[in-house]
Amino acid sequence: MKKITLIFLAIVSIIIFLIVAYFVFVFVFGKVTNWILGVETSESSYECNLKPKEREFNYARYYNGPLTDTHVHMPVASEIISKVSTWAGFEDMPSATALSIGFINCLFETEGINKAFGFFIVPNTFPQHVIDHVKAIEGKYPGKFVKFLMPPLPLSILNPSSSRVAKIFNKNPGLFQGYGEARFDFNLGTNANPDDEYFYEMYRLADENNLIVQIHPDKGQLGTLKRILEKYPDVKFLAHVMPDVKTEVGKLMETHPNLYYSLDAEIHYIFGYQTIQNNKGPTKEEYLKFIRENFDSLLKEALGNWQEIIEAHSNQFTWGSDRWYTWHFDPEVGGLIVEFGRTFIGHLDPATQEKFAYKNAERLLQER
Repeated sequence: MKKITLIFLAIVSIIIFLIVAYFVFVFVFGKVTNWILGVETSESSYECNLKPKEREFNYARYYNGPLTDTHVHMPVASEIISKVSTWAGFEDMPSATALSIGFINCLFETEGINKAFGFFIVPNTFPQHVIDHVKAIEGKYPGKFVKFLMPPLPLSILNPSSSRVAKIFNKNPGLFQGYGEARFDFNLGTNANPDDEYFYEMYRLADENNLIVQIHPDKGQLGTLKRILEKYPDVKFLAHVMPDVKTEVGKLMETHPNLYYSLDAEIHYIFGYQTIQNNKGPTKEEYLKFIRENFDSLLKEALGNWQEIIEAHSNQFTWGSDRWYTWHFDPEVGGLIVEFGRTFIGHLDPATQEKFAYKNAERLLQER
């Protein structure tokens, strides 16, 4: 009997040891992997000393109320993702270790931005480290960032499988409120399309998890967008940068209440304008010179292109910045983008201004 007891205790001790060893291994492996990848999984305190930027253009019609930025590309969690992305052709892909979320939150506060739709790139390799990063942000800045799981397009080889995405949503209920940006405006050899079977799986998962889908169709894909809207009537789709078919977008909104539109880079040209682009985005200095010299004409152009359509569909348009590169988050650049946006909003019908500035974004979140 004594021998049996000793054997039993030995077995229990071995089991306990293996369990403890497993969790120690997982913890150490995670720490080491984070260190190797350069992943930021915690959010330290950031002392916000930024002051609001003074206006440079004194338009009398100017919106001073709250803003929600419905298009922000968040710094990637890993230094390796940052380096691979620039190697693959992106002009810039800042990491959270170089551009902290604390600084971005501080910047948005000085700009009067109460909430931002943030796109977090989640690759198929080590996705849990990105999830930990996103959780840390939510813990430090609850409710400030509406979190979207973004596929690494156009690096489609890094896209997480639909089963992996489903597992992420199932294991982290409520962590993400959206999927995207799903970009189809450039392919770089991927030949991705909004109606690919992979993306239909993503829309289905969005439907099951009450997620907003941020989508950037390419030219000629309006018909595809229409089919997707009809196939998934309960999913809210937030499109952007479709200036060539803006009238048709307005018509789609009339028959598809699940279509929303974020007006952002296509009116302030943060990624370049015809005269300065030359197949490459501007530098910070080029952009500041451009926006200052053309502020009035760009405002006139934006209002001429969009005011009538926005006011006719005032419940389905939102404002955004489309910030992505490191210099996009420079206080001088951000201040001018926000000033342009507030001036644009101030020229809209008063009944439309708050809807476009933040209320439509709030309703989009509530109705998803």
